Amino acid sequence: MTDLQKHTGKSPEAFAALLASECAPGVVERFCEASLSRIKRAQALSHPNDFIKYVSTKDEHDEINPIKIFPEKPYIPYLFDLWTKKEQSIFFIAKSRQIMLTWLCCVYALWLAKSTPHRLIFLQSKKELDAANLVFNGGRSGKNWDTARISFIEAYLPAWLQEKNLEASFGKLTFKNGSVITGIPEGADMVRSYTPSLVISDEAAFQPSFGEAYTAMMPITKQGGQLIAISSANPGAFAEIVTNC
Repeated sequence: MTDLQKHTGKSPEAFAALLASECAPGVVERFCEASLSRIKRAQALSHPNDFIKYVSTKDEHDEINPIKIFPEKPYIPYLFDLWTKKEQSIFFIAKSRQIMLTWLCCVYALWLAKSTPHRLIFLQSKKELDAANLVFNGGRSGKNWDTARISFIEAYLPAWLQEKNLEASFGKLTFKNGSVITGIPEGADMVRSYTPSLVISDEAAFQPSFGEAYTAMMPITKQGGQLIAISSANPGAFAEIVTNC
């Protein structure tokens, strides 16, 4: 006998039927739908491998069907498991342009902000506009969520997985749970005065001052923060670090 039966003398099914008969039309259905959405959201945010199942990307070469579910790649579960285990805090990944690694990092950043309160997340690129195009640009109207990658991902999630009261400004997204994602240009000064939970450096090999920024990030990684530096090939500090690993 369930606790419900002990207190009401009715089975869960009978109690649900009674509740439905006493409530205004649609109340029980809306309650059940909201409960199911909360359960689905919790499951989707439990791990980035679950979250990415609901993520869409845009294929700018496809004029007919540009918005597509994130493609399955064999390395995606491996990288997400590696990043979430927190067994190490610094990751350097040399990439080609076809593996969608920048998109994957954006998915990880958004998942972390949504799933864990009070995360400070930086996405660093060579120029301020490049960084804003990873987080939120807004276009001329300031309301276009399609122009930047993370805002695009958020906008095309199922409604039950989208954030309520998400604040957006140029290069910045502020979440109701206290998490913040900010796009920043290259340079050590951009990270030195903060203690971010995660720094993603995109196309790090093309940032002339990446070496200084990396040095500035070292104390952050020793305090529990993560650094993920990704880039295609180019001479410089990133290439030297990867080669000497």
